[in-house]
Amino acid sequence: MLRGGIPIGRLFGISLRLNYSWFIIFGLVTWALAASYFPLTFGWNTPKSVAAGVITSLLFFGSVLAHELMHSIVALRQGTPVRSITLFIFGGVSEIKEEPKQPLHELRMAIAGPLTSLVLGGVFYGIHA
Repeated sequence: MLRGGIPIGRLFGISLRLNYSWFIIFGLVTWALAASYFPLTFGWNTPKSVAAGVITSLLFFGSVLAHELMHSIVALRQGTPVRSITLFIFGGVSEIKEEPKQPLHELRMAIAGPLTSLVLGGVFYGIHA
């Protein structure tokens, strides 16, 4: 599993960590939004674009965390222990201590994250519309 990184807290008894590579992608996403997207789309000045870039990046990575957290919460509710969630350059990963006891448990765990992402997408779309 993904080792190392910075502990940022615990939720539902699950250790949350940021791998060092996360800072690279956070910076790149923020920079891309602040340097190109917000100024060209809305004509915003640099401070406003940087602030919006940081907020948007935090919301994006918050949604990645929510996706992984739902995998883990479903695992916990079904009796499968979860060690940690780590965010890194390519997204996030939940470290499950043992295999689920039944195939249906595995299916529920697998589907929880994408369903969470769909719900969040709908919420953000609704806010935008």
